[in-house]
Amino acid sequence: MSRRTKLGLIVSLSLLAAWWLSPWVIRRYVDGVIQDRVDKPLPAFIAQDQQGRTWTTAELQGKRALLHFFRSRCHSCDVEAPALRELEAALPADVVLLHVMTDRVLEFPPELTAATIAGKRFARPILLVDAAFVDAFHQVRWSQVTPITYVVDAGGVVRRGLRGAQTRAAIEQALAEVK
Repeated sequence: MSRRTKLGLIVSLSLLAAWWLSPWVIRRYVDGVIQDRVDKPLPAFIAQDQQGRTWTTAELQGKRALLHFFRSRCHSCDVEAPALRELEAALPADVVLLHVMTDRVLEFPPELTAATIAGKRFARPILLVDAAFVDAFHQVRWSQVTPITYVVDAGGVVRRGLRGAQTRAAIEQALAEVK
């Protein structure tokens, strides 16, 4: 094998390895960003839901909370939507579920956002958040990484960060571990 052929093979194998490893490296990094919020106080926030009601961190004090981040054009968000609708109907009274939509941060057209909201058919409030809200949780540059569900205890501390499509059972289990 010639030196040039060997060099070409090394370069090709290096590029192939980089192509395979890059998603893994990025996923590990983003998972770390999400998990960095765990065991820390819920960030202070003020956000409006699609009905115009203002929600704040203070309103969640003394209650367990689920903050479910989702967006338009998210296949995993579509996959988990039925489980979240089931969960909404079965949540105990001491749990607040807020759906957190990142479409504004991603500059999706309002028509797309409206169609996504209608399609999800969520019964619980949907917060239409800005970049500052997302940045307080897991960095605005990762606002396209959805779905993510943060589980918050009654003392206002984030206890779990669940990334990817979740089942109702998985969310209920995470919630049961948090008091």
